[in-house]
Amino acid sequence: MTTVPWAAALLALALPVALPAQSYRTTVETRRVAADRALRVDLTYAVGELLVHPGEAPRTYRLGLTYAEDLFTPQVRYDASAGALTIKLDGKSDVHLDKTDHLDQTLDLALPRDVPLDLSLTFGALEADLELGDLMLRSAEIKTGASDATVTFSEPTRGPCERLTFNVGAAQFEARQLGNSGCQSISLTGAVGDMELDFSGSALRPDTKLFVKVGLGQVRLRIPEAVGIRLDTDRFLASVDRAGLVKQGNAYVSPGFDRATTKLNIDIDAALGSVEIERTR
Repeated sequence: MTTVPWAAALLALALPVALPAQSYRTTVETRRVAADRALRVDLTYAVGELLVHPGEAPRTYRLGLTYAEDLFTPQVRYDASAGALTIKLDGKSDVHLDKTDHLDQTLDLALPRDVPLDLSLTFGALEADLELGDLMLRSAEIKTGASDATVTFSEPTRGPCERLTFNVGAAQFEARQLGNSGCQSISLTGAVGDMELDFSGSALRPDTKLFVKVGLGQVRLRIPEAVGIRLDTDRFLASVDRAGLVKQGNAYVSPGFDRATTKLNIDIDAALGSVEIERTR
């Protein structure tokens, strides 16, 4: 089985055998952030339910966290001078995540819509629902462990996004409406699991780059018919469904690629996994 180092690190936390009945604590923090700088958000969350979405108040983030106080210690720090918000939920002792998947922990993070954002979100064994549409997103790096995660861009983002990165462990992962992300470069690195990237939306950049690297997992790319596709792949061990693409030089392209106003340039590196391209209306 392919091992992803950061996913293994999240899952390597240990806890002695059985858990007693847990005592939970809830903490809420609401804070306005500096108006003259971008905000970098570094979040590390091991186990529980994770919700991330746009907030309502201007230049304000809101954090609601319910956690097992006997096992975990939250760390939340906002550095106004650095424009940085750091959120961590650390175990008080060795914690084994496969012994804690029944914990009723929840982290709900509302982000400001009107502040440029650089996101680094790392989470392990949990359910995650991330809504990143309508944010002033500059970049985002999302790392998942053994989770069931969905990332959605229901509305176009407010600013140009340079980079969107997904690192997926042994997970069920879906990214929806990536055409609203406005990101110039999108990459997916997957180990084991089922992954789907949906490129519907109205704000796909004219010349977007997509990098896919997959080990043993299955990846489905859902791409609107109006988007021109250029596919580069030289990995013959993998199963790549090219969805009617025709060979042009060293690549495969969709019919009418040269005339398409919006183009997706795909680079696939797949060892033993499978990649399927599905055209949508």
